[in-house]
This record gives sequence, structure tokens and C-alpha cells, in this order.
Amino acid sequence: MASTVTSATLKVQIQEDIDINGTKRGAKIVHSFSDIAQVDERIMSVPTHEVSVLLLSSSAGAGTYKTSTFRYARLTNLDDTNYLTITLLSGSAGSKNVQKLPPKTSMVLCSAAMSGSSAGTAFGAFSNFTAVKASADSSSVDMSLFIAAT
Repeated sequence: MASTVTSATLKVQIQEDIDINGTKRGAKIVHSFSDIAQVDERIMSVPTHEVSVLLLSSSAGAGTYKTSTFRYARLTNLDDTNYLTITLLSGSAGSKNVQKLPPKTSMVLCSAAMSGSSAGTAFGAFSNFTAVKASADSSSVDMSLFIAAT
């Protein structure tokens, strides 16, 4: 059976606006991701223990996206007080990248390629992340998640 889904272009826009001492600064960046055929959007409650929010693998499944088709993900902390800890894991290289996501902020992933290293270790190579995990600071936090794949 052939798919009846018609792919489309996802447009992502980032804009900064600030006026300091009467001088306006900022930029508007628009990027397009073509051939998107799968979009998932949800709001989830992240507990204070680590949970998986996005998985990549060689084949798709529940909550799992095919690594070769992953194009974009946005994670937004919807809480006005508590932060989220976001962890990207790479199974093949054993790399781990941890980032604090403060209240009312977002992070964007536009590639599965990542690198992590010990202090003083030179960069070796990129490897694809296999999991994005999240945990809340001191109480559960609502997080918005938007994922696009071809």
C-alpha cells in the first residue's frame, strides 16, 4: 500500500527584538525543512526523575523516530518557576550532553549529530544521539514537545 501522506515544508522562525537606549537590535532568522511527512506535537508532564521524551533508532516505533528521517525538535519548558534538566545520550559512543532548560525557555535540535567529551579531551567525531531525557527540578514541569521527520 502506498502512502497517501503528502510531504510539506516546515518553516521555523526565530526572532530577537530589543531596544537599548533607543537603539533597536535583533534579528529574524527563518529556516525551512523540506519533505516533512511526520509531525508530532504534545505537552507532557515531566516528573522529578529522568524520563525519555524522544528516542532515535534504526526503525520507528512508539515515541521512537528513525534516525535517518529526524529533522527538527523543539523542547519548551512551560513552567514559570522550575527548570528542566535535558540529557542527550549517544549509545554508540557513550557520549552524554546535559543542559539546563530554565523556565519559559526553549531548545531546538536540528540534527541528531552530537559530541561529548571529558575535560581536556580533544574533539573526536560526531555520533547520533539515541535518546533525549528530561527531569524536573523540584516538582513536575509541563514541557511542550514538537518533532518533525521526513
